[in-house]
Amino acid sequence: MQSLLNFGLYAALLAGIVFLADAVIGFMRAARGRDDDAVARRLSSPIDEVEEESRLDVVRVQQSGQAWRRYVPFHEQLQRLIDQSGTKMPLDRLFLVVGIIDLAVLVTLVLLLPYEWRWLSIPIGAVAGIGPVLLYLRGARKKRIAKFTEQLPDALDLMVRSLRIGHPLSGAMSVIAQEMPEPIGPEFGIACEQVTYGHEIAAAIIKIKERVPVADLGYVGVVVQIQQETGGNLVESLAKLSAVIRDRLRMFQKVQSLTVEGRVSAWILSAFPLFIGTVLQLIKPDYFTSVMDYEYFEPLVIGTIVLLVVNVFAMRAITTIKV
Repeated sequence: MQSLLNFGLYAALLAGIVFLADAVIGFMRAARGRDDDAVARRLSSPIDEVEEESRLDVVRVQQSGQAWRRYVPFHEQLQRLIDQSGTKMPLDRLFLVVGIIDLAVLVTLVLLLPYEWRWLSIPIGAVAGIGPVLLYLRGARKKRIAKFTEQLPDALDLMVRSLRIGHPLSGAMSVIAQEMPEPIGPEFGIACEQVTYGHEIAAAIIKIKERVPVADLGYVGVVVQIQQETGGNLVESLAKLSAVIRDRLRMFQKVQSLTVEGRVSAWILSAFPLFIGTVLQLIKPDYFTSVMDYEYFEPLVIGTIVLLVVNVFAMRAITTIKV
């Protein structure tokens, strides 16, 4: 058991050193102007078929240099989460941050924990590394989606006014790209580039939904597609859609304000048992150790932890109201 634990600790330390060395090499390459991420971003931008053939060699070089990502579990989902969060953090940098946090937590736990409990440093260190990063990315994605949803009615109104004064639909989209701030302005700018390179306008709008998963964008794409295929008054349809989205957003904000007390109560009730347990352990350290010899102690502890987890999900489901 001791040899296996030492091997696990050495392997974790080696992984941390490898992440650190990879980061140093990446920063040195970027300082010399050899930024792989810049090439990757350029290759991911809209291109036509003529330019595509001339860039195949560069694509092969990029794929060969990043072949290791295939061995990382859920790397595609992580890349999609990074793109949707709008943080523009390269996947390599994400792994670097996770590795540094893992290494710091692992070394700290190895130094602080008793020898018989040091094996806990490996799973705790792994969760401590990826957990905060995922929470940060999910929070950034949630904020970006909320801001995009709030900006969408104003963007549709701007598109309607542009169409009424005689601009084409692609021109109205370019007005949004120029006049609207982050995140909706740059996203429509990407859509305008895709239309310039031959994409359908409806398809370009639906492509925005892949980068910013807002359900209302699907409705905008459907309205534009119906108008292009069967005709109709696009200005009136977009104006009504803008009003519906704005009214639904106003109702959602009202519901959020009415349920804020319930959500705060849910967080307090979920954290209260952990708070009480920590205080009791600090005030009277032998409070729990005196009953650890009880035969049902471990099942009761496991059952309590399971019920606390169920409580978190139940409180979240109760206080979440979809509009």
